[in-house]
Amino acid sequence: MIRTARSLVLVLALAAPRLAAQALPQTTAERSGYTATATHAEVGAFLDSLLLARAPIVVSEMGTTTFGKPLYLVIASDPAVTSAAEAAAAGKLVVYLQANIHAGEVEGKEAVLALLRELAGPRRDLLQKLVILVAPDYNPDGNDAMGPVEVNRGEQNGPVLVGLRADGLNLDLNRDYFEAEAPETRASLARVYDAWDPALMVDLHTTDGTLHGYVLTYAPPLDPVGPAGPTQYVRDRMLPALRRTLQERYREPIFDYGNVDTPLDPKSWDTYAPIGWYGVNYVGLRGRMAILSEAYSHADFRTRVQASHDFLVEILNYAAAHAEEIRRIEREADVQTTREGAGLAPRPDLAVQYRLASRGVEPVVLEVMRPGTDSVRGRPRLLATGEYRTVQLPVNDRFVDSLSRALPGGYFLPAGAANVIALLRLHGIQVQRLTADWTDTVEVLATGQLSWSPREFQGHHLLTVAGTWSASPRTAPAGSYFVTTAQPLGRLVFALLEPEAWGLARWGLFDRLLGSEFGSYSGLVYGSGAVREFPVRRAIRAPAVPTRTLP
Repeated sequence: MIRTARSLVLVLALAAPRLAAQALPQTTAERSGYTATATHAEVGAFLDSLLLARAPIVVSEMGTTTFGKPLYLVIASDPAVTSAAEAAAAGKLVVYLQANIHAGEVEGKEAVLALLRELAGPRRDLLQKLVILVAPDYNPDGNDAMGPVEVNRGEQNGPVLVGLRADGLNLDLNRDYFEAEAPETRASLARVYDAWDPALMVDLHTTDGTLHGYVLTYAPPLDPVGPAGPTQYVRDRMLPALRRTLQERYREPIFDYGNVDTPLDPKSWDTYAPIGWYGVNYVGLRGRMAILSEAYSHADFRTRVQASHDFLVEILNYAAAHAEEIRRIEREADVQTTREGAGLAPRPDLAVQYRLASRGVEPVVLEVMRPGTDSVRGRPRLLATGEYRTVQLPVNDRFVDSLSRALPGGYFLPAGAANVIALLRLHGIQVQRLTADWTDTVEVLATGQLSWSPREFQGHHLLTVAGTWSASPRTAPAGSYFVTTAQPLGRLVFALLEPEAWGLARWGLFDRLLGSEFGSYSGLVYGSGAVREFPVRRAIRAPAVPTRTLP
């Protein structure tokens, strides 16, 4: 049975400096010859075995799932630390590795378990510079809903049985980072991002798209709203260096994540959506570094585990070698974001709508496809040939704004928005409450149209807000909330609260304050008639009346 963090401190204090190789356990994938992947109970048993072998780890529970399963959070450090304050005092960079958020995509889970074993032996030196947090099975409920791989994961090449994409609430956890409805998301926000503020996050996945010639593809944070420094460093320096290392040291070809729309006649190599609902993009909005890892689903299971493992090892090597540089870039991002919100630096225009942009034309290795004799949705089914070709394509690996709004000094929210405020606090955002009335010129949005999607997404009819901004005097009564952008998470504040963006308004968190919702208006309201103000107002400056900072 997994021990608590408190009881493990004694275990770690007694740990030997090195472990005998024969004392270390094998993963389920290794024991089965890569025909099986671990159940959640087997993940727990593997971690117990590492503890019994005196590995330099603490195993705690981040939280529990809908079905009551523990969410293991492993803290690897030498000597042991159990808090972010201890990590900072030791001068160590905190890195967070997350596997199995989509529980049919299982090689990340097996790779991080093997890596934890190696941190007890040949890779223990990494723990002199790093504190490594690991969530080996971020979606236990989905993981244990195992079924045939061809049912749960389509064309993925093994193992025989894998879990489901969704969690116990039937939510895609990698779309839940803003709304935070799932217990797994809420636990990670509180116990990882708020508590540890990791400098680098790695999210491990498997592809499900274009057939190509790479064992693994990758991406940095894609939302251009996030502070530029950390994301540019990952995209322009870290990932190109890792690509070279994987090729030269392991002979493993890797490339930027992407897909082509027309495999028979490809026009461009396009990355995925930039919005902050996705974990890696969310971390970028927090001003931290993050990497998406996508092992190639058509490679065999052993190859996918090995490539994911090797990629992780080299990410950790890079982070350890550049720890001070990473800290400096992120400190600068925090200071710059705070200064912008306070008006001490020019306030930037930030995206509320996006368009793809290219870094240029490059060679991309694709598998040759040919039309089959049957069809799918009226088009010929495409068949793989096992042959590869190199195609010169625009690599669309980033986004720029197609519609932008200036970063405000903050946002005023009415007293009735307590549900939104609680969610902002869960994200670690500073919020103040006015203890006296405050009158000032603010920007208000007259909502000419509110349009709810007729189709559900994650159990919601997503709302699109359109209207006209204008500056006008308004009074925020005592009890109203003020959310400043003059804080390190100021860019995240913008992404969550800007009404026209892809934030909390789109998830319906302000519907009640609008006096309407999807079910009452058949999906479209105010399209041709009444105009009313959206209940979020953009502040030019902070209120000059007493406020109380919420705990």
